[in-house]
Amino acid sequence: MSNEAAKDTAAPFRQMAALFALGSCALLNVYATQPILPDIARRFGVSLGASTWTISTSTLGVAVAAPLAGAISDRFGRKHVMVVALVGLILTTASCTLAWNFAALLFLRFAQGLLVPFIFTAALAYIAEEWSGRTATIMNGVYVAGTAFGGFCGRFLAGAAASFTGWLSTFVVFAVLLVPVLALTMCCLPMERRFKASASLGNSLRNVAKGVRDWRLLATCFVGASLLFQQVTSFTYLSLRLAAPPFGLTAIEVGALFVVFLLPVTVTPFFGRLIGTIGRTQAFLLSQIAGIAGIALTLSAYLPSIILGLALSCMAVFAGQSCATGYTAQHARSGRSAATGLYLTCYYLGGSIGAVAPAPLYVHHGWLGCAALISLVAVTSTVLARAAWRMTTPTEQ
Repeated sequence: MSNEAAKDTAAPFRQMAALFALGSCALLNVYATQPILPDIARRFGVSLGASTWTISTSTLGVAVAAPLAGAISDRFGRKHVMVVALVGLILTTASCTLAWNFAALLFLRFAQGLLVPFIFTAALAYIAEEWSGRTATIMNGVYVAGTAFGGFCGRFLAGAAASFTGWLSTFVVFAVLLVPVLALTMCCLPMERRFKASASLGNSLRNVAKGVRDWRLLATCFVGASLLFQQVTSFTYLSLRLAAPPFGLTAIEVGALFVVFLLPVTVTPFFGRLIGTIGRTQAFLLSQIAGIAGIALTLSAYLPSIILGLALSCMAVFAGQSCATGYTAQHARSGRSAATGLYLTCYYLGGSIGAVAPAPLYVHHGWLGCAALISLVAVTSTVLARAAWRMTTPTEQ
């Protein structure tokens, strides 16, 4: 076996740790203000509804910057882009503590969102280029598991920090946490061996336009959008159901449901191995069957069954994400980051739609209507994934 082939069969633990940390920081800041919205509303004298813009501006920044981030990564390299983005994210996160009014905080949150895609798109392209076969699939699973961990920590640590030392400390804590992520990226991830720079930034941007004309990539983007749609819808409207009679859970008790985000942290890397064994299409099918089963359990009037169903649905979303992101990075043989950026834009748009579109269904049909919609979206994405991924090369499978 050649040295090059040997490098593809296994990845050092330090590289896995660095990718896990990168995945965590990609989502650590996006939803960081969710538990401290009342504090922000009081501090700046705005309504609670207006305070939610601290989340929306961050996700909007992600959606806006994702295609450009991919093009820049394709031109200037993966590791360099990730390091610069991390430095910028540390500075903007720390600067949130200095926000002198609500508009300034929104601007800084938007800036945070703009930087996140530079990490996400470059990391996924780095994985697809530096490893191959089952190792690449496993490393992608490790990265996605990191995003699940970041999604949990972003909500949990924000609330914990705010309860002890005030809401401003939330941004200090996150800025400090990003420093070891930067150190791991710089010290544990080697420079790219297989990266081939795009001829120009204009050529990189044309790769984004090329992706829009690729029906397989667009189908995969829809799959990604459907996954975050499922997750946001389930957590948003099931939380409303549990806060209402007959359950009547308090805000703290409802917030504790986010602990289920820890389950994909342990499950997703093993799911990556399953993808390598049975193929991406079959693995995605299994994930969506599990997700629909979980949503069915949430229809119960028995709280433990609802929590179990929510946990199963959450794990299914991240397992499906592992399938879709892996396919995106491997399918785009040129302009990988541009393709991943397009995927990321659609992914967050799906989440934005999931927050508001099911509202009429919930008003008229309750959680049952939302559960039916989630199941329909899961079935549609499974059919589309099967059509888009079935005629692919072995490396894409």
